[in-house]
Amino acid sequence: MVRGFLAVVVVGVCLHPTPAASFDISSFISTTADTVIKRLYVDQEINLFDHYCIISRSPHISRWELKWQATVTCPGWTPVKGKVRGYSNPLSAEREATRDFVQRIVQRGLVTRDEASEWL
Repeated sequence: MVRGFLAVVVVGVCLHPTPAASFDISSFISTTADTVIKRLYVDQEINLFDHYCIISRSPHISRWELKWQATVTCPGWTPVKGKVRGYSNPLSAEREATRDFVQRIVQRGLVTRDEASEWL
């Protein structure tokens, strides 16, 4: 009984083979590259001192190592930019860019040192 069933299956596969789906390498590379780029280059919105701000983070190569640079801006409030470059950790780059921005706006008198104490 099992032999007969197996024979029918083998004959069916041999007489009506299904075409194998081809592997599309360009689609794979495109999808992978899109995912990597979205994770490497980050723009996120934050709220600093009740103002809309943007943190931008991107990678760069320095001495054959992947390093991170980050920028904090608050369009519509001030033209001041907080910038850092050369960090090994992307979150450290974001934190230090925010700290640089806060130091600059304290120097300009936009916020007091007491208001900015949690960021300094």
